[in-house]
Amino acid sequence: MSRPSRFAIDADGMTFPALSWGAGSRRRVLALHGFLQCAETYSGLASVLAAYDCEVVAFDQRGYAPGTAGRLADFRIGNFADDALAVAQALGWDRYHLLGFGMGAMQGWAAASRRRTRPDSLTAIRFPHPAAFAEGVRRFPAQRAAWERLEEQSPPERGAAAWLADGAADFRAFLRRSGLPDRCVDSRVERLSDPQVLAAAIAWHLVPLEDMAAVPPCPVPTLYVYSGGSAATVPQTADLCGRYVSGPFRRETIENDTVWTLETAPERLAPLILSHLESADASCEAAQ
Repeated sequence: MSRPSRFAIDADGMTFPALSWGAGSRRRVLALHGFLQCAETYSGLASVLAAYDCEVVAFDQRGYAPGTAGRLADFRIGNFADDALAVAQALGWDRYHLLGFGMGAMQGWAAASRRRTRPDSLTAIRFPHPAAFAEGVRRFPAQRAAWERLEEQSPPERGAAAWLADGAADFRAFLRRSGLPDRCVDSRVERLSDPQVLAAAIAWHLVPLEDMAAVPPCPVPTLYVYSGGSAATVPQTADLCGRYVSGPFRRETIENDTVWTLETAPERLAPLILSHLESADASCEAAQ
């Protein structure tokens, strides 16, 4: 596994700790981590992509680093999209691919759907187009039940306090139950043991459904990778995703018994992503 370089990115009025793999490569990928993760979560996948001439930059998201939380009321999908686009601009990237996992995928869908400054492609892992998710909550009882379980953590400050009580017993139980490898549990709890940071992480999961429903169809070449391991997004909702992509669309499924695909199956994700990036680059070159 290649060692990343560490640096900071000043963007959107905040300073984001960041990691970079494969600096100077011909293809640029901005990676957006998900719920209870961080930039380092991409280490396994980014190392593989870097070996295939990709420069991958990942950063600790809003609320996951000191000085980036602000008001939890500002944890809205539009602001998350602005963060991603501002980071790309701060990097000086005018051409790049966007890669998101979980809540980072939700953010990626919103950023790629903006009418201005779009990435060349989007890879969304686990979380479908936000409008598809909102439709799923409306239509499917299983998806509505999953959403209601997430809403039980509101307000996020209370949810964080409950998880951290008794030596973070409930937090550790959640991570193990969702399939996070035991080798990662202690470090994940330690990293998120600040109640303010954990509350911010939970706030990502509480984006209003009306905000999700308002995200327009995605116009860029898109790969959506659905995986099992959790009922957070049910299969019927995942099936709606293609309806909300106006550009080229490809869906893949990885059968997995854990939600933590980045940590447990980077070697299964990498070929899918590399194939998608090659196809997206060819489409961009043909359009010029």
